Amino acid sequence: MKKIVSAIFSLFLFIPAVFADVSVTPYGAASTVSGSCFLLETENSKFLIDCGLFMPEEGSSAGGETAKLKNLQIQNELIGAEALFLTHAHLDHSGRIPLLIHRGFKGKIYSTQATKKLALTLFKERNGFDLIERKWFWSKSQREKARYTNNGKVVVHWTDCKKNIKSAEYSDTEISLKDLEERETVEFLLCKNCCKEETEKIERQFVTVKYDRDIKISDNFTVKLINAGHVPGSACFVFTIDNKKVLFSGDLGSGYSRFNGEFDIPEKVDLIFMEATYAECRHKVDMEQYELFRNDLKEALAAGKTVWIPALSFNRTQKVLYELKLMQDDGSLSKKIPVYSISPCANAITALYQKEAAKRKEKSEKSVISSCWFLDGVYKKGSVLPENVKLQTIGNYSSDSNMILISSSGDMDKGRSEHLVPKMSARKDVFIMIVNYVSPESNAGLLLQNKKTRSGTKSFAEIKKYDVFSDHADFEMLQKWLSNQDKNNVKIYIIHSNEKNMQNMIKLLKSKGCKRVNGAKAGEPVKLGL
Repeated sequence: MKKIVSAIFSLFLFIPAVFADVSVTPYGAASTVSGSCFLLETENSKFLIDCGLFMPEEGSSAGGETAKLKNLQIQNELIGAEALFLTHAHLDHSGRIPLLIHRGFKGKIYSTQATKKLALTLFKERNGFDLIERKWFWSKSQREKARYTNNGKVVVHWTDCKKNIKSAEYSDTEISLKDLEERETVEFLLCKNCCKEETEKIERQFVTVKYDRDIKISDNFTVKLINAGHVPGSACFVFTIDNKKVLFSGDLGSGYSRFNGEFDIPEKVDLIFMEATYAECRHKVDMEQYELFRNDLKEALAAGKTVWIPALSFNRTQKVLYELKLMQDDGSLSKKIPVYSISPCANAITALYQKEAAKRKEKSEKSVISSCWFLDGVYKKGSVLPENVKLQTIGNYSSDSNMILISSSGDMDKGRSEHLVPKMSARKDVFIMIVNYVSPESNAGLLLQNKKTRSGTKSFAEIKKYDVFSDHADFEMLQKWLSNQDKNNVKIYIIHSNEKNMQNMIKLLKSKGCKRVNGAKAGEPVKLGL
């Protein structure tokens, strides 16, 4: 009898020890929104969840590191991971993948088909490759022209493009693109052919999977993707290890998207890493808020104004274009009003959305449903684009005042929007519609506060913000996402949130009965068995 009791006691000691060997260490998105990167370690293997960029507005940390320095930190344990699981294609989740692979990562990259196509398109559009230190080369004559005119960009290469350049200049040492620009006092533009060639190499490491299918990694380790409702292809990941479950939310949708609808509610798990980009109790919006956007747009156009919509290039621009299409379809927007989308990256993403929407998929089988990018209504429309839309750059933004102009980025601090700020904000006949979150210190944030832009320019344009286009869940939606969980026992770690919002979210969750809620900390492992 003593031997039996001893054996049982030993078994109970052994089980926590096994699970204690499973840990998750945040390398980003801990006490900050961006830089999503987590290392899941088992007794014998290592796996990455995301490898994203830190955004400049979040570059400061307790150690005073800039976003540039943090983006270059790819630790050896990350490079040696067996596989990477990509929640979705936004650059704060995918943007360091080119650097990770350049540093030696050889593993598979698991994602949905939509995430794969969208991420690869972003890479082809010159995203992610600027972090890599290389021996660059460029056209000497193009460089001299830029120096002489003190204007223009110089295309920089790193593959066999040099055979097409008659006279080339080289960097004599491996250097980052930003450091090269400072040294050469010129603005460089990554060669699209070089980006395309390197993206094709990255594509070979992708493995596409469907929602709600178990992926067997080993005898005691499976992974499943769940629809996150954030952007096309976005997924939560459930890792099952020795019958214990770890859940990563990725980014969760607001539920107001005409593209994606709501997320799927995950099963009961033991440990959760949950996004909390916003800690408000409610966004204070609903589907009816689209009408506010529509009415303001119609009033501005009726007054003969130019409507300028600075929007994020991925998903937000496409949401706006689709809303304009729906307005045309119901007759509330004239098809004669010209619509311009002038961001090359946004237009490349839009082309993917349009190609997918035109498939008009039949959703009669679960296997087909799980591969769809959009809600059924989008496929029935067969298009995400309004008529008379021009996906191109235009030279004179004042020649046709009664028009709709969409540019990136939404905060007006970079991309095409930055160059438009002095032109558009100075005009009384311009109505600016903000459709995404903007930092209070950004140009868009300052204009919303009726303050001068960062360059000191006073705005005469009308400006208004619309939260209904948000891609992130508010607290009410997060509670719904957690509805299957055991509030007394599940461990929840808050990620994708700044310190203030993280602490607010912890208080909110505890007020709703969640007993074990903490904020994830960069570099501090979380043990599954504890």
